[in-house]
Amino acid sequence: MFKKIRDKVNEATQQGAARGAQEFQQHAEQFRRAAAAQGHDITPQLPTPQLAGQAFRMLNADPDMAAFLALPMEEQLRQQQELQAYGTELRRLYDTCEPATLVVRGLEPTGRTIAGQAQYTATLEVTRADGVPYRTVTQLIAPQATVQQYAPGTRHEARVDPADPAKVAVFGPIA
Repeated sequence: MFKKIRDKVNEATQQGAARGAQEFQQHAEQFRRAAAAQGHDITPQLPTPQLAGQAFRMLNADPDMAAFLALPMEEQLRQQQELQAYGTELRRLYDTCEPATLVVRGLEPTGRTIAGQAQYTATLEVTRADGVPYRTVTQLIAPQATVQQYAPGTRHEARVDPADPAKVAVFGPIA
């Protein structure tokens, strides 16, 4: 009796795993096409059991990421694209704009998460290369585990768009 039940459980598990792998491949192909349309060569890989176990352990420590992964695939893709656009803008500012320093004067959560990362409204005191300081407010997206580095009073490297000084990117902390 036990062997028969065990065999049925094993068969159901194998069938479920096969269906899951097929669904993953379909979604991976959809993601690959969307990334290719934006000029990226990304091919998601089916996770190994060890990676899956590690991911589940990490979910317990990060409820925002767990909530993100529970969203429908279309919403996950939309949020990933939004986060990618944010990262692209940070890269543009870093590569093409003028260096500056800043002090975080305020950091308030907006209550919104994007791809499992919290969004904040940051009040910044920016000092451009010419030494002239000014205040601005910008949106900052950061994982919960790293947000403490943006605490009010912390100093950071920054980049400022000279054409629009309200566009500021916050980078590494300065000791």
